[in-house]
Amino acid sequence: MSNATAWPQSRAMELMSLYDDLQSTSRTPTTRSLVHAIVPAPAEIATQLGVAPGSNVLHLRRVRSSEGTPVAILENYLPVPYTDITEGDLDTRGLYQVLRARGVAIRIANQAISARLAHGDEADLLGVARGGPVLTTERVVFNDAGEVVEYGMHCYRPDLYRFETTLVAK
Repeated sequence: MSNATAWPQSRAMELMSLYDDLQSTSRTPTTRSLVHAIVPAPAEIATQLGVAPGSNVLHLRRVRSSEGTPVAILENYLPVPYTDITEGDLDTRGLYQVLRARGVAIRIANQAISARLAHGDEADLLGVARGGPVLTTERVVFNDAGEVVEYGMHCYRPDLYRFETTLVAK
């Protein structure tokens, strides 16, 4: 790993992608695609995207690494206007970079941050102990017209990543 910035990677609570976060700290982000498919939206995904259940959506699942070390598993669902995004589009750019290049003005997101135990293939993909802790986010992103752009569920290595926020008294 590069010594340019110490781990854990800090993430200010701003509306930007992990890809942008890593680049901003002189880390080299890489992506390995696990799923890139147009699928019928399950009911819970359809609700988050504001589309009818069974509507076509783009399902992405990727591992984001930095200097060869896996940092996060990114799972995203995007509605019809974005189902033509290709795996190649995401090889060397983050999802938000791809969306911005298409003219999408990402404006606001609702996000929840939590912790849980790794399940399924997460421990193997992230290189952590089976059943060990992971940080998670669930995010719904809207453009400047108030339309849902993407729904994401991300899983981070807790030893390599942390979220930072500034709190202001009312």
